Amino acid sequence: MQIVTLSETDSLPIAASVVSVGNFDGVHRGHDLLIKEVVTRAHREHCSSVIVTFEPHTRNVLFPNAIQPILSTFEEKAVLIEPYGVDYLVRVPFTAAVAAMPAGEFVDNYIIGKCKARHWIMGEGHTFGKNHGGNKNFSHKSKGKNDIYIVAVPSLALNDRVISSTEIRANIVEGRIDEAVTMLGHPYLMVSRRIAGVKKGSQLGYPTLNFINLTSNKVLPPPGIYAAEVAFNGRRWKGALYFGDCPTFENRDRHFEFHIFDYNGEEPEEGASAGLWLHSWIREDRAFKDTTTLTASIKRDIENIKKFFSREKEQCR
Repeated sequence: MQIVTLSETDSLPIAASVVSVGNFDGVHRGHDLLIKEVVTRAHREHCSSVIVTFEPHTRNVLFPNAIQPILSTFEEKAVLIEPYGVDYLVRVPFTAAVAAMPAGEFVDNYIIGKCKARHWIMGEGHTFGKNHGGNKNFSHKSKGKNDIYIVAVPSLALNDRVISSTEIRANIVEGRIDEAVTMLGHPYLMVSRRIAGVKKGSQLGYPTLNFINLTSNKVLPPPGIYAAEVAFNGRRWKGALYFGDCPTFENRDRHFEFHIFDYNGEEPEEGASAGLWLHSWIREDRAFKDTTTLTASIKRDIENIKKFFSREKEQCR
């Protein structure tokens, strides 16, 4: 997968494409339908498959006074989209000028002009362009015009609720990680940079890798213990993830700590990034009266996390 940032004067070096456009925040199961349709149709039409996403999130430009919480940074979107076999992941800098562009102009300039699209795969409720002019009526009238066909993909529902990034954000913030993961179709990804620790985990018999807290608009779960995986160098390890400020010891900044179950000595260097994949909530963060009580709790947490992964493995058979 090639990653391209398109300026106002750039275009992709391709003859034709099948494209889908959106924020793709979280790359959830609804997005999964769009991306798979793009790749399948591109293969059938002998075109390039192209996913176009915006940076920053469109709401950050449309509503500059309100911070838009995000499920995925662009780096995280790339990690999540690459396994689909997409040819190009395109980043469009979203500015006030792009936001003010009428729907027809956006199609001419970006979809046809820059991406050479023959087919545009669009979510059923997706709108684009100034004042949301690119709506269902626009899509219907545009079918077959300008050598481009717009294909609407129905929204995906779960338990009679449409899967959306908004719903997933609420689930994560409120600690309903299992529900969020079900809607995402994958564990929740947080890419973070490794930092130096104070070796408390090693002193307690449970060494950890420490990772920095994330940007202010990244959606984070409540402080606590989670069943998770850490990924780097193309491999993933299961383990226990702690998120919080270590209230038992006080005076720590909020951060992540990851204890690998099957540690083999391989680990990201300090300053290097790794993916933290959140599977399930185990318990809330709390202060313990002494290290003996804390160590006993860590032991129980690890037992519970191993049971979780064992159940998950059985369900996948």
